[in-house]
Amino acid sequence: MKKAFYSGLILVAGTTAALLAGCGVIGGPPANLQIAAASDTTVQLVWTTPAEGMPDSYRIYFCPAGESTFTQIGDTTATSFLHNPHGITGRYQISAIFAGTEYKSATLLSTVPFHTPSKSISELDGTGNAGYGWNLDSGYARTYSMRQTENAPFIHFYLTDFTTGTSGPYRLASPSMGPSDPSGVVPTANWDSTWLTNPLTDENAPLPPVNATTYFNYTTIPETALPALIGIYIPHDNQSYFALLKVSLVNRANATVELESWLQPVPGLHLIYHR
Repeated sequence: MKKAFYSGLILVAGTTAALLAGCGVIGGPPANLQIAAASDTTVQLVWTTPAEGMPDSYRIYFCPAGESTFTQIGDTTATSFLHNPHGITGRYQISAIFAGTEYKSATLLSTVPFHTPSKSISELDGTGNAGYGWNLDSGYARTYSMRQTENAPFIHFYLTDFTTGTSGPYRLASPSMGPSDPSGVVPTANWDSTWLTNPLTDENAPLPPVNATTYFNYTTIPETALPALIGIYIPHDNQSYFALLKVSLVNRANATVELESWLQPVPGLHLIYHR
């Protein structure tokens, strides 16, 4: 921030300090903005006070996914804010108020899912890549071969029919099932254990809570009811990530499936709204 030389008073009240320049108060935006899941569907925002001193208050703004306008959703003197977006994802902006002047942070926090456009994966005995996984930092997904041990850290599910050959029906399965797959082509390695839902009905609704009745180590693709929506739970480094898969096409002739995905960037958050 550009600074100007001044000669004036520094007012101190407890830990609150404001720099006076002429008749104005020099302020700045909040720092160290962070976002986390407070629960499956609620968001916790935290930050630290501006370097310029303690503001009078903070304002919190939210812009829903697919929109461009930020609306104020809260005002607080604390350095945290809990938001229930009622199933909607979006971007957050936080500002600090000094004597009526607002200083908005340039940093935006987001719960908008990362979208990977449609990709093709092959049944395990097919000719293409059967594995699929996300870079959990960038949010982008790609396909991988299940036949190479070096791919194990990157794969979060694979396509199989649990038989030799490619006759079907096709399933999406946890990579940990690969070495015992009847196909016999997956080597022993440190494959991830992930969990998938049975087909869901609303692609913008929060994913269901994790329990033994909603998430399984594989799920069958309903080939007569496409597109099919399937949630996935990915435990990773003592955190958990959630994503939605949308299977749009099953091609038995070449043993492939077409699907796209949305990965929630905030660990532990089940929100997947992406309109």
